[in-house]
Amino acid sequence: MDTNVFAPLTLRNIRLPGRTVRSATELFCSYPDAHVHPFEVELYRELADSSLGMILTAHTCVAPEGRSNLYQNAIWSDEYLDDARDIASAASAKGTPVVMQLGHGGMKAEGNNGGLRVYTPDNMTESEIAGVVRSFGAAAQRAKKAGYSGVMLHAAHLYLLSQFFYPEYNHRSDRYGGCAENRFRIIRECFEEIKTVCGDDFPVFMKINGDDRENTAEYHDDIATVLNLCDRLGMDAAEISGWDSARRGVPEQPYFLENIRKLHTETELPLIAVGGVRTMAGIEELFDAGACAVSMSRPLLQNPQIIRTLADGGSSGCTGCCFCFSPLKTDGERIIRCPHKK
Repeated sequence: MDTNVFAPLTLRNIRLPGRTVRSATELFCSYPDAHVHPFEVELYRELADSSLGMILTAHTCVAPEGRSNLYQNAIWSDEYLDDARDIASAASAKGTPVVMQLGHGGMKAEGNNGGLRVYTPDNMTESEIAGVVRSFGAAAQRAKKAGYSGVMLHAAHLYLLSQFFYPEYNHRSDRYGGCAENRFRIIRECFEEIKTVCGDDFPVFMKINGDDRENTAEYHDDIATVLNLCDRLGMDAAEISGWDSARRGVPEQPYFLENIRKLHTETELPLIAVGGVRTMAGIEELFDAGACAVSMSRPLLQNPQIIRTLADGGSSGCTGCCFCFSPLKTDGERIIRCPHKK
């Protein structure tokens, strides 16, 4: 069928050979010391042959106190450079750009960070905020050294940067709280730090929720404000997720289609749509709504060739069972990431 998924896409600092993206799926694969399991490297080698325009790697932690689960990858020191190189090399084997998603767990690090101080927007000093900003910069520098095409700031799903942007979790009265620009300040500073240490031409993306708990007009206005700010700063694109991002079952349409449609009319920043993408019709709907690219997560774990399958008129076998949200499972010699994998 005729489709836009294989059309190239040129952003500010990067060119994608297609308009579908592997979203930064949390794999829950690493060892307790945060080193990468060989299965993960092989999974990226498989994804390299998936006709994707870009591969976003699993959410990778930038600082020891920010580890959000006991199976999360790390890039907080040079100790993890070889792991990062292994993933970058495997994922880019067929020439697909590979981008590392960087994050800090904030409150989600409780019970997962070895008893270190748990950061929240309300309890951090400005000195601690500056330290986190430097951690993002250093992590991006390591990713660049390891061969990644760029990095993505994880500012969605109630990790630390996301917590700062939600008034519900940020009650600060200083320059990091209050209006949208202030609540976004830590994300902006991370972006600027990365550009300082990696160069202006190093691609930087952001993942952020396009709604709040009630999908309020006030939050929508705040998102539009900061997306326009990101456009002025020179960000390559923003992946728009949402509050309820990991639903069970097979969706009738992409989760955040209407938010993409509205935001596209309010910003010139390229928007990548993610969430509930299961059909070619849904992909084309998102393109028609203004998305520059469409991002998929769970369906690629079930069928790494899902883009070709859909383009050929097939259907997704992802049932939305959420089995893949648990730590890596084994059955004798067999490793199970998705029980329905082709």
